[in-house]
Parts: sequence; structure tokens; C-alpha cells
Amino acid sequence: MTLVVGVKFRRHGPLNYYSPGEWDPAPGARVVAEVARGLELGEVVMVASEVEAAMLPDPLPEITRPATREDLEERSRLDERLPEVMRVARELVEERKLALKIARAEISFDGNRILFDLTAERQTQYQDLAKELATRLRCRVELRQIGSRDEARIQDGYGPCGNRLCCSSWLKEFVPVTIKMAKEQGLPLNPTRLNGMCGKLKCCLQYENEQYVDMKRRLPKVGSQMDTEQGAAVITEISLVREQVLVTLTESGTVLAIPAASLARDPAPAEAGGGGRGRRRRGQSGEASGEDPA
Repeated sequence: MTLVVGVKFRRHGPLNYYSPGEWDPAPGARVVAEVARGLELGEVVMVASEVEAAMLPDPLPEITRPATREDLEERSRLDERLPEVMRVARELVEERKLALKIARAEISFDGNRILFDLTAERQTQYQDLAKELATRLRCRVELRQIGSRDEARIQDGYGPCGNRLCCSSWLKEFVPVTIKMAKEQGLPLNPTRLNGMCGKLKCCLQYENEQYVDMKRRLPKVGSQMDTEQGAAVITEISLVREQVLVTLTESGTVLAIPAASLARDPAPAEAGGGGRGRRRRGQSGEASGEDPA
């Protein structure tokens, strides 16, 4: 185990581990530390903690020094240039009629390099654009193409749930989200409801997906026949949110709501080859309902 502090150089950037050296910075402290392209001003976001050596870079860099007042003023001066830098870049993109959008610009701490994040529909090389920008801005320019999810993280905003976007508030890494997750949860396959601000499937679709899959695995499938106190019935819908199974009586067509807990069974053992259906329990019928099972 090695004692390290966590430092971020951008609000949505990765967490970088550093040896505190002779310093003992508290969370929120501004520090100057070495990165791949030289010194950079960052913020301590993780108090000094013991971390497994396998998780750390080798060699482990040290914090160069606590940030001084002059460092903070220099960073503020550089950030004041960003609106003008963005204007120049966007005007150049418009002049060249390029199918891309400049999402963000970042000026290095020494002021000699500007990194532009851009979005485009396809992966393309933009060496000519970088050269023209370097000429107009009189410094080294790098272009980095990012995805629509990263763009949404930069833009920030609020989702239909009323909370800030997960990606811009707390989510550290993007995980794959598939349409199968929406199907497992019985959600309507409507892009306007399933897609987030980035135009991709909402990250929250995978938060509880494992619980939905596990519950469905424990319940009989839609279309299965079962016996109830009112007679034979067919399972027509599984409402995991309401924790109910809706069945239709074969003779009368009456719809009954049965608690899912009364039908859930322990998962079949692995050696059963996935075919262990298990013996269905006799469900206790709920109240008859003429409402739409949705």
C-alpha cells in the first residue's frame, strides 16, 4: 500500500494519483504537478489515502508544489482567453464548411498549447485545421475528437428526472447501454423517452438492470399457464415496478393481479443447463381488474 493523493486537472477529467511528498494538501487545495505535457494546475479531490501499488503508475509522480497566488492569477488570465479562442476556432470551422463542432478549448498552464475537443459524425483527420488554428492563435494546437456523451458531460444540464446529468455530476466512467436493457424493464421503445441529452440511450437504464433480469429469471414467462384459486389462467404481463404478475382466466377472461413474490422461485442451479423451470407455486389471486395492465 502506498500513500497518495488524488488530483484532477479538469472538472470532468480523470483522477490522477500523486505522492504528497513533503506536502499534505487537503481536499480542495490547488497544487502544481507534472503531467505528460509539463506542469499543470490541479485540484486535490482525494485526501491522502493508502492505495494498492498495482493501481498506481510506475514511477509514482510527486506533487511539485502548492499553488501560489501567482499561479492562480496566471490560470485565471489564461481562462479569460478561452472565449476569444473558441470564437476564432468556430469562425474557421464555418469558413471551411467543416462538418464538426468545437465543444471545448483548454489552454495549457504554460500558455504554449491549446487543446480543442470537437465532435463529428465520423472519424476524420483535421491536420489542415490544426495548422490554420496554430497560425492564427500563434501557439501549438491539438485537436481531439470526442463522442456525444462526452459533449453532454461538458455542456451539463438536467435530465427529465429533475436532477443534473449523471455524466456531469458524479458518473466517472461510461458503461455500455443496450436496447435490450429497456426491453428487460418493459419500457416503451420510444427514442424520445429512452435517449438522453447526448442522443444515446440513457446511462440510468443500466443502474437497476441486473435486478430486473434477476427477478424475471425467477418468475414464469409471459404466455405460461398456471392454476389459480379461480381456475386455469395464462400469464399476460409481468409488472416488475408494481411487483405484480397479471394473469387472464382461461374461462372468463378476467384479469387478476398476483403478487410477484408469491410466484418467485430460487434460481435454477448452473448444472441445470438453464432449462430448470422449477415447479410453479399456486398464486393467491388479487382483485379483478378491468384496467389496462400497462
